[in-house]
Amino acid sequence: MAEFTLKKRVVKTLKVNIGEESFHIPLAAYLTPKEAAQLDTAKGTQDFFRKYISKEVADELTIDDFNQITQAYIKESNKVSGKTVGE
Repeated sequence: MAEFTLKKRVVKTLKVNIGEESFHIPLAAYLTPKEAAQLDTAKGTQDFFRKYISKEVADELTIDDFNQITQAYIKESNKVSGKTVGE
């Protein structure tokens, strides 16, 4: 009988600095399928980021701020995984 043991990996994150605070958002390759499915819409992506950014800070972010975080997140996720988000 064949056997396989899944080794847990260290989760790589994007460090987002906002003001004096820093937040770590796990990159796409380290998400569960359920978490990754959230990234299909702008609202889902914002809700995903809000899980990792404090409520006080997230409530002050603009659409442009979320767009900038999203672009940095996509760029770093693609670099780490060698694939584009959504593949």
